[in-house]
Amino acid sequence: MPAVRLLTLPFLLLGLISCSGKSLTQVRGEVRNWTYGAGSVEFLSDDLKTLSSADLDRVGRFTILLPDAQTMTPLLQDSLVPAELPAGCTNTVRASSAAKFYSLGDVTAYPVSGQKNAYTLISEDRGGSPVRVTRRLFIFASQAVNVTGQLSCPVGSIQAVASYGLSLKAGWNRVASNQTTQASGGSQTSIGTVGEDGFERWSLAPER
Repeated sequence: MPAVRLLTLPFLLLGLISCSGKSLTQVRGEVRNWTYGAGSVEFLSDDLKTLSSADLDRVGRFTILLPDAQTMTPLLQDSLVPAELPAGCTNTVRASSAAKFYSLGDVTAYPVSGQKNAYTLISEDRGGSPVRVTRRLFIFASQAVNVTGQLSCPVGSIQAVASYGLSLKAGWNRVASNQTTQASGGSQTSIGTVGEDGFERWSLAPER
């Protein structure tokens, strides 16, 4: 999931590291336990405009292009950290250049038939104790840039902390947020480059 789509806490607190190698231009996926038949998928902007779309087969498989630079340029934001943060947050995150950014995380699925008009898909693994969540995101940068620093925000009486150590290339970058949440509610987010790891499993986002 709003300015740069960094999602609200706990996923507001994201650090990002780019993958190296060939340019990232598309996303493949297979939706776990998909029972709604064939249809289509879309990447949507924050104001719900279609950025790109593709077919979805009856078992939930798709390959969707990431939007090109011409499409992304009018949407780019000045920072990976929203300008307005909750009270009590501290932010030392800084970029090495005047790059601009945009984040995509969700894919919206539209079955030909089903009980709803649309479903939100996320690329995520979770489990363990304490709970560990790995979520894959796609970040567009207008130019190569390093971003470093720390963002810390209070959640009640505890802290949610993310350390940034980014080296983003121009264009799309595949990244993962690895977040561990303790029983107390505090969380720490560590970031790693995903690259072509072969992970193509997507899930229906929980109902809110």
